[in-house]
Amino acid sequence: MKKKFGRLSKAEQEAVESEYHLMKPEEFDEVMAEAEFHTPSSVRLPLEMVESLKIVAKSKGEPEYQTLVKRWIEERLQQESHPDAA
Repeated sequence: MKKKFGRLSKAEQEAVESEYHLMKPEEFDEVMAEAEFHTPSSVRLPLEMVESLKIVAKSKGEPEYQTLVKRWIEERLQQESHPDAA
């Protein structure tokens, strides 16, 4: 699914859910085997920082500031993993 579930309309979410409910267990297992694993995490940020992040994200065309933060963290981890490349 190209769109994230949370960004779908209520009707679209219900349609996706009913597709899953109609699947045979083997089919569902195949779909779930391809799913990416994520670890839920939270970082507490000051309100002013979150507001600034939202403004920057919007100016860069990001739908959510969390997407921007995730990309920044990925970029920094890449830099730290390969310090000679910078």
